[in-house]
Amino acid sequence: MKNYVSTRRQASMYLDGFPDVEELRHRFNPAQANLISAHVTLCREDEVQDWCALEQQLRAIGPIELTIEFGMPIREDNLVLLPCVGSTAQFDDLRRQLLLHTGREPRKHLPHVTLIHPRSGVCTDDIFKQITASSAPFGVSFREVSLIEQRDGGPWYRLAVGAGQEAGGQRRCRCSAQRG
Repeated sequence: MKNYVSTRRQASMYLDGFPDVEELRHRFNPAQANLISAHVTLCREDEVQDWCALEQQLRAIGPIELTIEFGMPIREDNLVLLPCVGSTAQFDDLRRQLLLHTGREPRKHLPHVTLIHPRSGVCTDDIFKQITASSAPFGVSFREVSLIEQRDGGPWYRLAVGAGQEAGGQRRCRCSAQRG
């Protein structure tokens, strides 16, 4: 009998308002699309030891507006993603600010949106042609960062959202709360 919970956490930005991207994900990788909506990962679980410190840093940063330009899909075997084709300076700066509490320079992480994840999907030449025919470059202005969690391989859910909060608030860290 299993008596532990496998937990993963990330800081991500969701692509709200892009139904064409979600339609492609649900059509060609429904297992992944049902676990998590289209997003760009800012910080992965292996980069953060103290999620409360990251949440506090997010609140201290205050309102954000980060624009990412996405290009045509690229494929590496069963992985299909929409890569950032413009500058990553804003993205890199936000990662650096969020991970300031670690005392280390963040590793390079290229922003992208995953359409097919190799862990749960398969991409054939025909599927990739269909995805490419349905795609066009686009830009997104993100205004919030979500701190998210996955338990035992289930769907991801939002623990906290940072956007426009006042710095220095005395609100309790939601990342330390137990989910009921």
